[in-house]
This record gives sequence, C-alpha cells and structure tokens, in this order.
Amino acid sequence: MPYEAHYAVLHVGNGPSRLQEEQPGFSPMIVRDSQPGFNLSNDIWVERLDEQFAKNIQKACEPPHHNIDDARFDRHLYAFVRRVPAVEKSKYEGMTDLHATIALSRLVNPTSTGDRYCAQVFRYGDNNSPIFAIRYVGVSPDVVLGRKNRDWLSEDDGKVLQKLMPWVSTSKRMHAKVHRAYWNHENALRSYYLDIRWTLIVSAFEALLSTKDNDLAWQFRDRVRQLGAEFNLPLTDEELRIAYKLRSKLVHGESFLSGMTNTLPESEHTPLYERLESLLRETVERCLLDQTFGDFFRNSAAVNRRWRLSSNPQRRRGSICRKLQSICR
Repeated sequence: MPYEAHYAVLHVGNGPSRLQEEQPGFSPMIVRDSQPGFNLSNDIWVERLDEQFAKNIQKACEPPHHNIDDARFDRHLYAFVRRVPAVEKSKYEGMTDLHATIALSRLVNPTSTGDRYCAQVFRYGDNNSPIFAIRYVGVSPDVVLGRKNRDWLSEDDGKVLQKLMPWVSTSKRMHAKVHRAYWNHENALRSYYLDIRWTLIVSAFEALLSTKDNDLAWQFRDRVRQLGAEFNLPLTDEELRIAYKLRSKLVHGESFLSGMTNTLPESEHTPLYERLESLLRETVERCLLDQTFGDFFRNSAAVNRRWRLSSNPQRRRGSICRKLQSICR
C-alpha cells in the first residue's frame, strides 16, 4: 500500500507519573504505546507515533540552532492526525479541522496541545519521509494551563470528544452566543497573562447571557450565579461582583490585576478565575452536547425566558433614594 500525505499535530508534554498511575480513579491516556489509534471521525484520529517518526516531526518543527549537538529524545504523548484531502481550496485547508478538533477537546479537558508541532508528512509512516513544518503567525502557538490540570486526554475524554466531532464541520453552525463564548474560551487558554484571560472569560459569559445594554454588571452576576447553581459550581454574589469589577478596571485600562489587591488579594486571583473558567467550559460543552440546553442560548429572547433576571437590588435602592428625595423636597 503506498504511503499517503497526512497532517499531524503533536501533543508534547509530561504524561502521568508512575505515582499518578497508581492512584485510585486514575485516567489513563487516550492512547499508549501498545494501543492502536483512537478514531474520532472517519478521517481524524489520535495515535501514539513510532519513536523515530515522532522525533523526525519534532526536529522538523524546532529551530536547528547552530554548532549545537541536539541530544534529541521523543517528547510526544500522542498526535492528532488527518489524511491530507485530495483537493484543498487553500493552503493547509485540511489543518482547519484538526485545530477545531483540538479546540473542542479543551472543552472536555484542557491540554497544552498548541501549534508548535504542526506538520505535513508527505509519506506518513515512512521514517525517511520529507516533513514540512507548518508555522502560524498572529496567534499564540502555546496553550497555558492551570497548575492542577491533567495535561492529557483520557479514554473517557475521547468518547465525549467523539460526540462533539459533528461541530468540526463548517456546515454545522453554533448559536452565535455560544460560538462567541467558545471562541473566547480558546483565546483565553492561549493567553499567558491572567489580566487578559480574566477579561476574555468574563466577556464570554456576557456573550452568552447579556440581553440588553443596561444593567450589564447585574446581568452577569445574576445569571452566572444561576449557571453556577445549574452545574453545582456555586459562586456568591460578592465573588461575581468582584469578578466583574476587576474585568471593568482591566478593560478600561485603570490598572493591572497586581494593582487591585485591595479589591481581591493576589492569592485569590487564580482560584476565582479557575472557577469561572471551569463553569464556562462546562456550560459551552453542554450547549454542544445537549441541543435542548444549547437552545436556551439561541438568542436574547431564549436567554430571558430561561435565565430570568431577579430584581436588581442596586436599582431598587436607587429608586427608594429618588422617592425619598422627592418626599424631602
């Protein structure tokens, strides 16, 4: 059988330690050395590559340096692979579906699979094949994870990802609100600075839940609190008030997070952010897996029906103050 051209994206990182593998409830990687590939769709799959083959792809994608002997070793955990389509309307068009697959996988479990190890292999499976490194500009090639994240997909993750694969097709369109939230989630994970990630995640909730131009802070607080209850990831009104206040100061250039410790101590920045990020991830994932739930975000009218706003206490207090002022006159 002749070799075929394939696209490949390596996930390079640290896999589970032996201690982790011995823990109860351990989630083994989606593929390992002794396993065949894990099929995600008809033409996209995940597999553990031959050691030398993986080294060749890494070598193709890394700078060669000068007068330095590189003691190269295989650092890949697995690879996302797709056959190069027979006809492509634009250069590397077939890579688009691979990137969409990886972005969708981060809704199931975030991993650091980025764009540094993307390649076109002209004779896939042949260790002597020419390999062309595909480089991108205008987007971060890296993905930044929290300290507690498991940086690999498990077999169970793969089964959920299989259910998400229809969304890879450009013919299946997300609701606009869900699509903006999904886009913000992916861009947040590609940003190094928490200041930027914070604004992207809060804005993602606004994309999902805002339905009118006024009371934006209250819409965020009231409806994100409802979402937290829906997913058993509770957030208090005070936490959400602080989250939105920090977002507003960041967006309007008033300060960096490091200069807003009076609003929220620096030690609490990351824990609150990670809870918001987790809630957003679970919300978007369910929107894509459960059509009924996703339709709650079809448009502003659907959001208003499902996520009803309670009375804004600040507006109520303002109304009372205006009445008192009128009486005093």
